[in-house]
Amino acid sequence: MIILTSGETALLYMLFTTIAILYSTYIPAQSKTALLVIDVQNCFLPGGTLPVTDGDDVIPIINNIRRKYAQQIDMTVFSQDWHCDNHVSFASEHDGHNNYDVIPLSYTSTGKLCTSNDNQCPITVNQTLWPDHCIINSTDAKFSSQLKIEDEDIVVRKGYNCQVDSYSAFYDNGGFSKTELENILGRHDISTVIVTGLALDFCVYYTSKDAKKIGYEVYTVLDASRPVNSNNVPSILNDLKSRGVHVINSIDLDKVIASSTACVFDPVIHQTLLLCSLFVLYFIY
Repeated sequence: MIILTSGETALLYMLFTTIAILYSTYIPAQSKTALLVIDVQNCFLPGGTLPVTDGDDVIPIINNIRRKYAQQIDMTVFSQDWHCDNHVSFASEHDGHNNYDVIPLSYTSTGKLCTSNDNQCPITVNQTLWPDHCIINSTDAKFSSQLKIEDEDIVVRKGYNCQVDSYSAFYDNGGFSKTELENILGRHDISTVIVTGLALDFCVYYTSKDAKKIGYEVYTVLDASRPVNSNNVPSILNDLKSRGVHVINSIDLDKVIASSTACVFDPVIHQTLLLCSLFVLYFIY
């Protein structure tokens, strides 16, 4: 039997404890990341019913993000504007109004559209009126054929409630109901989202700020998005930044992806190694 002095025992104990601490300190913890591709559909591209200027320029950038970070992006979700042909957001449904007018719409607390203002309609949503677009099952509503879409990708449809619009891929504009996106990301343990697509000043903006509100780490990729109205961009970017959303360009994603792998202290492994050291000391004696 090996007999150690009290000083040697103390040194051995310190050695095992130090090894345990160092080992557990450098256990890598991977933050799971989702790429959100917002509404890159024919309706918002050149030749569509509501074309975003240079909207098709985002497609090669989004495809490149997918290709370059295929191993680091854990899942990709495509949102799809999906409107009935008499949707409340269409200017054609409101006599005396034109495309891009903004009108107030009144709702009950449960999200029912009111035809007259009364005490049962306490919620007002300011609605931008749009050309008829992205009609359910139309070619206009399909994703661009140039967009890289894999079999395992997930599609989340929004705006199919005829009485309320839905810019965000998470909620409708009144916050009356939500899509399945949050639950999908939760089931996959996603903590970081990278937001791309169309349009920057509407659906990308609302999706980004809702994602941050829910608690995700959010990166909105400027060069992978385009606005309906470029005059809106300074104010919406300032608002996103004030909420803690990271506004970046695709070239910055190298740093974003690298930071998603962090070194953390794992107390379970530390305690396990500490117990092992005590076990060895026991048998030495």
